[in-house]
Amino acid sequence: MKIVKPKYLMLNGKNAFPNVTYENFLIDIINCSNFFSHKHSYMEQFVLTTEQSHGEDDAYTSDYQLDFKLIVGSDIMRIRNKNMPEFDYSRMEEGFIFTKTKNDMEEESEDTVLLDLSQVKIENLRNGRYANNTIKSIVKNIKKSKNIFMYYPYEFVVQNSMEYKILVSEVLKAFITLLTYRDEMKLGKDTFLCIKVNRYFEIFEWINKKFVHRDSVAEYMSANYRDLKAYSVF
Repeated sequence: MKIVKPKYLMLNGKNAFPNVTYENFLIDIINCSNFFSHKHSYMEQFVLTTEQSHGEDDAYTSDYQLDFKLIVGSDIMRIRNKNMPEFDYSRMEEGFIFTKTKNDMEEESEDTVLLDLSQVKIENLRNGRYANNTIKSIVKNIKKSKNIFMYYPYEFVVQNSMEYKILVSEVLKAFITLLTYRDEMKLGKDTFLCIKVNRYFEIFEWINKKFVHRDSVAEYMSANYRDLKAYSVF
């Protein structure tokens, strides 16, 4: 099995691709999902919210709303943002965008968010005790009374169905305590987790205290994903 780190600009590309983040390809994924097509009226699609000054959901239709949550270490995003190269758009009309790598790059550690999640104790969550800021932030998000669509951006490459089953089982297992705690709050909202395995975005729903596989959406269905993957230099 191979794990592919996401490029920073695919997650937060606002400085390189104006107003573009991972949300721009997740909206494609849910709009190409047969499962989510039953969450709205015929011929309607999910739309990204352009204004979130009052905590609005990230994606919505007339009947249903979703809030996207990126599951990645806060230190990882901070370091990547600090290390991001400078961009020169002065010749963009000619088809050129220049980058300049910074000299004082901070070393990036391994992202341990799945390990950290797998080790949380429900008693600690109930008492507001968190191992680190990443867990604290994730818990804050899952306590909101919203339909949540979590996305873990590290991509997995597996060789066979046995590797797939083991991988998926271990990834999903990491979220069980967290989502059991969410159930205790009786929010009455839906909870989804999306991971990418080989060329497919795999969508799972947490329901009745277990994960249920809801859909597989091929990466080629999202032009935004293909473009961000092709043109993200960092």
